[in-house]
Amino acid sequence: MRGAPAMALSLRSAHLWLALVLALVLASCGTRGPGTPSGEGGHYKLGRPYQINGQWFFPAFDPNYRSVGVASWYGDPFHGRQTANGERFDKNLLSAAHPTLPLPSYVRVRNLENGRELVLRVNDRGPFVGNRIIDLSEAAARELGFKYQGLAKVEVEFLRLAASNGRPPSPTVGAATPGRQASLTANPCGAMDIQVAAFSNPRNAQAARAQLQRQLGRDATVRTQRSGNLTNVRVGPFLGDAVAQAALRRVVAADYRDAFLTPADASACGLARA
Repeated sequence: MRGAPAMALSLRSAHLWLALVLALVLASCGTRGPGTPSGEGGHYKLGRPYQINGQWFFPAFDPNYRSVGVASWYGDPFHGRQTANGERFDKNLLSAAHPTLPLPSYVRVRNLENGRELVLRVNDRGPFVGNRIIDLSEAAARELGFKYQGLAKVEVEFLRLAASNGRPPSPTVGAATPGRQASLTANPCGAMDIQVAAFSNPRNAQAARAQLQRQLGRDATVRTQRSGNLTNVRVGPFLGDAVAQAALRRVVAADYRDAFLTPADASACGLARA
């Protein structure tokens, strides 16, 4: 048959193309990018106000956090060391250090110089150099395209609190990682509040305040506080980690499982319970 050789050639070409496509699919499956840390060994921390090289930092939960500034990255010699919340730093995973956000949490980081963006797990404190706002793992810097230049202008947006060891959020207060910074100096007041919940309807906030006051009794001060369009329900202020932690456990036991510690306003220092 005159058409047989041509048909055989066509079949062989189709087989070659099929083999090539399968090889590309298998290659793509075997070259996944770096993942995020599992959170093994870590726990939730916010932290008291601290001072580094004359600059004060005030850890706080800010669901509307968004900032533009300079990002740097770190790898060796911190690879394998504990992060500020007790996780293990792996330079090959997608993580970041931030001076004030809750640990651990997720942020979106966008490189404003090339448009690349990543979602990173924040599980460490830093950076404390110049005007830098975030310190990325080596893998994150590579994925965002600035590993070799060292610095990049980025936008950082808070997304949500992250689970730790698969457990839901239960924030506690803690210090930053030794060795990544100078010694921490506590705020002269150091008063802490418990942020219980935030409501768009002030009446709901007042109802929650009254209910929690009944549950905690007279030895706790439950109050509401306006913040933009929201009304926060807070307990405190308290002086000392032990007192604040004990009060937090009582609030969580009252079924406010997302409550966390946050620095109190300066005006509350004279009212703080020790």
